[in-house]
Amino acid sequence: MSKNRKIPLGSPVIIDTLKGKYDLKNESNKEIAFMPEGVVTAYINEISDQFLIIRLRSNIEIKVSEKELSECTKNFYFSENKSQFALLKFIKYFFKAEFILSGNRKMKDLFNPFTFFRWINYTIKDIF
Repeated sequence: MSKNRKIPLGSPVIIDTLKGKYDLKNESNKEIAFMPEGVVTAYINEISDQFLIIRLRSNIEIKVSEKELSECTKNFYFSENKSQFALLKFIKYFFKAEFILSGNRKMKDLFNPFTFFRWINYTIKDIF
């Protein structure tokens, strides 16, 4: 496992059936190779490595190391680019989200200067 990060318990993972020991050539592991998707249920620390206990969709529990996970699973959980831009993505999401305050007013309209000046013109017209 990575020293800084672990795959959280209950997270979905996929086992690599091309390079790992669970492939279609091995008759005893064919059921695992047909459905390699599962959920992390526990960790086991051994002298050689740290292993994940994964419960597959077929209710089989297997012990797998990080090297036996698929590339897409490794990229998702251990990507370095994931945490660098998290704040920037949150800020972009905040400004692109359409928050509804009341009725049909949107927060985007409140930040829009054109809408603000139309509102000022409308209120001043009623006063004069």
